[in-house]
Amino acid sequence: MEALIPFLIFGAVVTLIVGGLIWSHFAEKKRREELEVAATEMGLSFFPDGNSNLLMQLQEFKLFNRGRAKKMRNLIQGDSGEVKLAIFDYQFTTGSGKNSHTHRMSLAVMQSSQLKCPDFTMRPEGMFDKLGSAMGFQDIDFDTHPEFSKLFVLQSSNEEMVRAFFKPSLLEFFETKKGVSVEAQTGTMFFHRPGRRVKAEQLKDLLSEAYEVYGHMVDQS
Repeated sequence: MEALIPFLIFGAVVTLIVGGLIWSHFAEKKRREELEVAATEMGLSFFPDGNSNLLMQLQEFKLFNRGRAKKMRNLIQGDSGEVKLAIFDYQFTTGSGKNSHTHRMSLAVMQSSQLKCPDFTMRPEGMFDKLGSAMGFQDIDFDTHPEFSKLFVLQSSNEEMVRAFFKPSLLEFFETKKGVSVEAQTGTMFFHRPGRRVKAEQLKDLLSEAYEVYGHMVDQS
C-alpha cells in the first residue's frame, strides 16, 4: 500500500492540473461570450483574437514594452468620428521559473487629434517607488498638490512640458482617481487599473471613466 502512495499523489496532482486547465478554458470562453454580448448591446465591434496592428502601434508605450508572451484578447472597438476607442484584455509575463508572473488587465485606449499633450506615464505610487525617488529615480511631484504627489508616480521625457500641462484642475481631478494608471502622448492615451480585468457588466463603467479622463486631458490641451 505504501508503494502506491507516490502514484496516488502524482495522480491527484495531475488531476488538479488538468481540472484547472479545463476550468480556465471554460471560464475564458464564458468571459468572451459575455463581452461579445455586451459589446453588441453597446453598438461596438468585437474581435476575440485582438488586432496585431493596434498592438504594434502601442509598442512605443512603456507598458507594452514590459515582459514577454504579450497577448491582446477580447478587443472591443468603436469610432465616433472624434474619438477611436479600443477596450481589450491584455496580458504579459515577467520573471522566469518559480518567479514568473503573468499580469492581466483590461485597458481602454482613446485616439483623437484633439488630444495634444506631452508624453507621460502616471501610475499608483507604491512603497518601493518612495525608495526609488529617494535614490534619484524620476517622480514629478507638485508642492502645491501633495495629495496627488503621494498617490502617483509621474514620469516624462519632458518634465517642463508636463508641469505646464498638469494644471491645478487636472491634478485635483486625478486626486479623485486613486489607483488608476494613464499613459499618453499627443493623439493617444490609455487608461487602466493595474491588475484588474473588468467583467462584462462593468464595461460601461470602464468606458465612462476612460472618457472622463480623456475629456479632462483634452480640456488642458
